[in-house]
Amino acid sequence: MDIGELEARCKEFDIRTVECVFPDAQGLPRGKRIPTRHFLDTAYRGFELANAALVWGRQCDVIQEIGYTNFDTGYPDMVAVPDLQSFRPVPWHPGAASVICDCREPGGDEVSVSTRRILKDVVAHANALGYEPKVGAELEFYLLDANGQPLYAEIDCYSLVRGAMLEPFMQRLRDDLEAMGVVIEACNTEYGPAQVEMNMHYTNALDAADDTLRFKMAVKEIALQMGYRATFMAKPLPEQSGSGFHLHQSLTERTGGDNAFAQASQDDLESGLMGHCLAGLTEHMPAITALGSPTVNAYKRISDHSFAPTRVCWGMDNRTVGVRAIAGHGPANRLEWRGGAADANPYLVVAACVAAGLDGIERSLSPSARVTGDAYTRADLPLLPATFESALAVLEHDAFLAGVLGEFHQVFLALGHYELSLWQSAVTDWERARYIDG
Repeated sequence: MDIGELEARCKEFDIRTVECVFPDAQGLPRGKRIPTRHFLDTAYRGFELANAALVWGRQCDVIQEIGYTNFDTGYPDMVAVPDLQSFRPVPWHPGAASVICDCREPGGDEVSVSTRRILKDVVAHANALGYEPKVGAELEFYLLDANGQPLYAEIDCYSLVRGAMLEPFMQRLRDDLEAMGVVIEACNTEYGPAQVEMNMHYTNALDAADDTLRFKMAVKEIALQMGYRATFMAKPLPEQSGSGFHLHQSLTERTGGDNAFAQASQDDLESGLMGHCLAGLTEHMPAITALGSPTVNAYKRISDHSFAPTRVCWGMDNRTVGVRAIAGHGPANRLEWRGGAADANPYLVVAACVAAGLDGIERSLSPSARVTGDAYTRADLPLLPATFESALAVLEHDAFLAGVLGEFHQVFLALGHYELSLWQSAVTDWERARYIDG
């Protein structure tokens, strides 16, 4: 899209403000709102802002231990350059459009710690091998009232009646997202009070991550406009179901466009390309845990028989395992990684899962024995990390993922240990209630 086409679209949709967005380390949307005329004048060169925005903590904490930028470097500017192909009017903000930006150094190179850049590099590697990664995200969230309480108190999974209560919000969300080009394939009430799961359209890996970023923005912003509050927090309510992030993935052959997993059947999945990909994904599953569950809270959603995996394993159409294989469906064959929390950075989740699968293919790995029945009862299977601290330790020593993440590997570990330090020094309401009379 050139500036002339961009200007015409701005006139067509009466765009007065352009929201320039990029994901920070946590996958939260950051950026600036720029008046349309100034945006059209500067779109190709981008706009400057402090590079701290890529590496600060969840509440904009600046952390000296991060080597990429800190007080010693002076937190200089980076340049957010709009990816003009991502330009979209924002239906829930009349007069506004959105564009996703690549973060670059003043010299023009993409910033090494940009999570969007990390995913683009993984996609480029897949392309060099002859594949186009395809993914589809499933995310859960809670819809709360202004006081932070669920809109209804019961657990009523797949209920069309409860869904009808939420439909004024859900229909507006679906319609606005589709108008923006983000397609929702299905939605349903989930296993918590006023908890919802939404299934996003299966598409190219980078587009899927961009769509997920926009989806989460839309959920929160439209909820606020309607007097609600939406949260993707992994475990917002004690004794209720946590909110997960499941990722379906496959590879399309760049010559011909066919699903490279299409020939796999339920009987011989292990022996072919899909099996190699599965083996890589399961081998790196323990290290991916920290990326998919990046908070201390996320581990409170993980327990046996919670539908969140606790063991390193895979099975055929089995929701008790870490990777659920769907085979025997031809073009719809795929792998579902079930280990993520809803508040994870989608760019990191997609990059790590795709890269792990490619590693299995390049090394011709064979998967472990498939699990049938209840994986939670299998004491012989390796356990996944059960705390953020142990997950960070596993990620720190996974040389392959360290290579995929590059300089961001150190950034993520520093941010994670900072979160742990805050948690370890916090005095909770539970502690006060239990020990106040000690």
